[in-house]
Amino acid sequence: MPILLKDVLTALTVPDLKDLASHLPGEKPTRKNEIVDFIVAQLLGPEVKAIWSGLDELQRQAVAECVHHPHGLYSKDQFRAKYGAEPAFRLTGVKSHQYTGNRLSALGLFIHYTREINGSLVPDDLRARLKQFVPAPPPVAMRGIDALPEEDGLTLRLGEPDALRELAVMLSTIEQTRIQVSEKTAQPGAASLRALVAALPDGDFYPWVEKKRKWDTEVGPIRAFAWPLLLQAGGLAARNGSRLALTPAGIKALSASAADVLRVLWRKWLKTTWFDEFSRVDAIKGQGGKGRVMTAVAGRRTVIEEALRQCPVGGWLAVDEFSRYMRAAGLEFAVAHDPWSLYVCSRDYGSLGYEGYGGWNILQDRYIFALLMEYAATLGIVDVAFRDPVNARSDYRHMWGVDDLSCLSRYDGLRYIRLTRLGAYILGLADAYRPAETKPSAALSVLPSLRINVVGGTLNPEESLLLERWAEPVQPGCWLLDRSRTLTAVEKGFDIDELRRFLEARDDMPLPDPDRKSV
Repeated sequence: MPILLKDVLTALTVPDLKDLASHLPGEKPTRKNEIVDFIVAQLLGPEVKAIWSGLDELQRQAVAECVHHPHGLYSKDQFRAKYGAEPAFRLTGVKSHQYTGNRLSALGLFIHYTREINGSLVPDDLRARLKQFVPAPPPVAMRGIDALPEEDGLTLRLGEPDALRELAVMLSTIEQTRIQVSEKTAQPGAASLRALVAALPDGDFYPWVEKKRKWDTEVGPIRAFAWPLLLQAGGLAARNGSRLALTPAGIKALSASAADVLRVLWRKWLKTTWFDEFSRVDAIKGQGGKGRVMTAVAGRRTVIEEALRQCPVGGWLAVDEFSRYMRAAGLEFAVAHDPWSLYVCSRDYGSLGYEGYGGWNILQDRYIFALLMEYAATLGIVDVAFRDPVNARSDYRHMWGVDDLSCLSRYDGLRYIRLTRLGAYILGLADAYRPAETKPSAALSVLPSLRINVVGGTLNPEESLLLERWAEPVQPGCWLLDRSRTLTAVEKGFDIDELRRFLEARDDMPLPDPDRKSV
């Protein structure tokens, strides 16, 4: 049923109608019905274009957003995320008729609150009139960055090579090791997690440090926690008694294309219903309370996947910008049916239902960070740059009872993401997966002493990561190939031919033939 301008105006009080009429030319009537007819005649008549032109730029954009919305709706949060500010619905310092508050601005002529939808919109008949001349608003822009900024403590992990290597390692580990999981939750216990962490070629995102006080945040495993869940959700592993075992599909995956297997794992994970990533945000309690507290996870994941599909391949993006873009583009979701059911520290005083407690930054952002860092990054969809989560964010510090929390979640340190070529394939943006061909950014010299020196250019972060896997840093621009470090890398499953190709591509001279140490 259409919502008409006259109906929404009739629901207003006389003082509010007088506020709106004051922005229109001509002699103003005083009786309510006459004021309503006066406003309707001008807004649905030829004068409306001049009235709209009198709005400021931000107000005109607000009207444009509503006019070109399928249902004419106005979202304060979405508008603020897109434009960085809210339009003025009231005049600063101008008192309203018979009220102590400020007078309604001319924007109130166009965008109205209605109880029918418990929200604001441009009425249908007015929207049809405005569509004749109001231009469409600009599309939402995703603001990426060309390169990672230099930040102290920032760590880079490349999702693509990690995932391709770890998939085979995790499948082999489950095949050969007694990885025990809970019969109730399907999650690995502490002993199994330690075995999985040790099996990861480059380790987990953070070192596993036991907490010293009960209120400390234990970051613990992230990639090692995700892998057994992903493999179970993908049907490659299943619980056999109290431990995991490979299924027939898992055995076939050992010899299948890793990129194709990872693609299947992500698609299966999107539909998984038995695990909620938000449950890993330990500081927020009440998630398992009576009734339907949390929303369906499949819907949340689908929205985030759609946002990932709109990221540029190979371009860095701050996670805060990713979150802003989602809100600005209308890619919104809810984490809980009722935030009052969730709380920090105290159900009474720390409930997330209080204003400023359970906003997008607390609930949706923490879910986004968890899905990106623990599952998208583990599957190689994104590269990630992160820092220690302790004191990484302060947006929760105003909440009651958080004084002893060093972070709200183990994912608070996530700072930047970058969609990989593998990620583009997994998300269906590319028909086939082809590893990226990178040109060397620096020239190296490998000496008979097995010292490696940079003799031109600068190694990029990816090149530095690869080199430091095999060689010990001596000083800036100089590394030493070490037998024990090389053997450790080989034992973890890294291919020494990868190092040879890396060095040969950056050294014009043939590699030296060492006597006692080998490359």
